[in-house]
Amino acid sequence: MKLDRNLGIGRGKYALIKLREDPIIGTTDEGNIVMKGSAIDFGDSPETDFFVIRIKDKYAAAALAAYAGAAMRDDPEYAVEILNLAKKAAEHPTPRIPD
Repeated sequence: MKLDRNLGIGRGKYALIKLREDPIIGTTDEGNIVMKGSAIDFGDSPETDFFVIRIKDKYAAAALAAYAGAAMRDDPEYAVEILNLAKKAAEHPTPRIPD
């Protein structure tokens, strides 16, 4: 299995919508939804690169627990919030292997 971003497509499987930037959403004449401005981030440059972990991902609990452990020294409150996500991932009723 390879990440989509490594298949020569030029971008990954997901995009981020930065809601703090108040995205401008519209539609085309065909009815397709479009975003305008800088609210959508494809992560297709070194400055915008990201990796998405869904809670239902089989590996999410371990990944989020490790992230929380790394964050604990700098911001314990934030780390506890991430640990709560790790717990939620560990208890997900239908974990899936990522595709």
